[in-house]
Amino acid sequence: MPRPIAKAEVNPEKFLDTKLLTTNNIISTRVYRKPNKLPSHWSSKVPKRYKRNAINGDLYRALNISSDFEYEKREIRSKFQDASFSPKFIESDIKQFDETKENNNENDDDGFIIPPNFFELPKPFILLEVPYCENNERVSRTFIKKFHDFTNSTFDLVIKWKTKKIKNLFRLKDRNPYPASVIYEGTCEVCNVQYIGETERNTVTRWKEHNNPTTDSEPARHIKSNITHQFKWKIIMSAPIKKRLRKNLEAGLIALKRPQLNDQIDSKKLTLFRNGVT
Repeated sequence: MPRPIAKAEVNPEKFLDTKLLTTNNIISTRVYRKPNKLPSHWSSKVPKRYKRNAINGDLYRALNISSDFEYEKREIRSKFQDASFSPKFIESDIKQFDETKENNNENDDDGFIIPPNFFELPKPFILLEVPYCENNERVSRTFIKKFHDFTNSTFDLVIKWKTKKIKNLFRLKDRNPYPASVIYEGTCEVCNVQYIGETERNTVTRWKEHNNPTTDSEPARHIKSNITHQFKWKIIMSAPIKKRLRKNLEAGLIALKRPQLNDQIDSKKLTLFRNGVT
């Protein structure tokens, strides 16, 4: 008789980003955070706007999930201080978030309020893309102020910081010197006969098969007949992944270079109407 399958235990204390707490049959919610997970360090070379957005994102998530927002703010303070964020920077963001939340609540109670510039035409928008560095970020404040003074604030100027990732500076992985899906050529170092082939696998694997006299290929049979002969291989070009397209490319190169070890099949003209058309 088959043994019954044990059901997997489900942890009811957390679900996605929500942590559930039960006290005296009263359910409360908190934000679930993975242990020992910190945000980007304060010394990371990114604009301050990104760091401010990280705090605002945590505050917004806590406001929508947790039933104790004040507790979550204490956790957020501790979290970002552990990442060397200055307390002054954290408090300014939390204060601004609270003010925005209170203003939204007042507008919800009073209904829709038409802002003073609601009927004004939008200003022309200018997006300026600038490479990011700490000096550019510091100078940008003065530049924006002078720009608005010079144009009498007739434009909306926004700076888009162009940052670099590690993968843009150097390759994270070494380039494969013997890629797959290529057309290759082999030349015998003794008699200079040539062979052109294609493969969708790693080229080294395919070349080892050609150099093995026990395999069934033209270079292998040539080496089997001439034991002292060896082939020198090189990649001609990369080829499509689809076999039919790769074969067509191989056939074109064979017809162009006419290597001795490849079968040469000459095409014949097909006469449709031998006696002509009347």
